[in-house]
Amino acid sequence: MAIDIERIAKLEAQVEGIKEDVAAVKQDIKELHSRITTGNREITDHIDRKIDDLAKSDEDQHDAMGKKIDSLGSRIDLLERWKWMIVGGAIVVGYLMGHLDFFAKFLK
Repeated sequence: MAIDIERIAKLEAQVEGIKEDVAAVKQDIKELHSRITTGNREITDHIDRKIDDLAKSDEDQHDAMGKKIDSLGSRIDLLERWKWMIVGGAIVVGYLMGHLDFFAKFLK
């Protein structure tokens, strides 16, 4: 019977040691969970900031390209107007040269 009591005492000591180890492991798991959650939050925040920066950059680039396209459009419109003025003037000059004898009758 003395051996049983001694054996039970050793087992109780081992159980207490195991309980302490389990408590320490639980605490470590809580700490790891907290670190993982914090790490994920930081990564998500960083990704969100980068996405916002890229969106802003895209907007700026879009606005700049729109301004350049508008500028080119106005220059093209001006060139087209000049082209049609020159074509119209050439038609008038061609018509006058083709009918010069008709106008010469009126000038005499």
